[in-house]
Amino acid sequence: MLLILVMQMNKDIKERARHKAFAKISFIELENRTYKRDIKAGGDGRLSVDLLQRCLSSNENELLTWQYIAKLIEIDE
Repeated sequence: MLLILVMQMNKDIKERARHKAFAKISFIELENRTYKRDIKAGGDGRLSVDLLQRCLSSNENELLTWQYIAKLIEIDE
């Protein structure tokens, strides 16, 4: 009985982790589209193009990290 409970908890945690990772990936992709649009427009009125490019570069690295985390979650049996 205890083993079944532990296995169900692990399954629930894995599912929550999967949802969190994919939500984060979606949000970063949305931010990146916004950064690209603002860079193309010459800035957003608050941030310079240089700063937007640095934010985009940082976000792209963050995206790679979260994609790797999501992959690890998916292959974890």
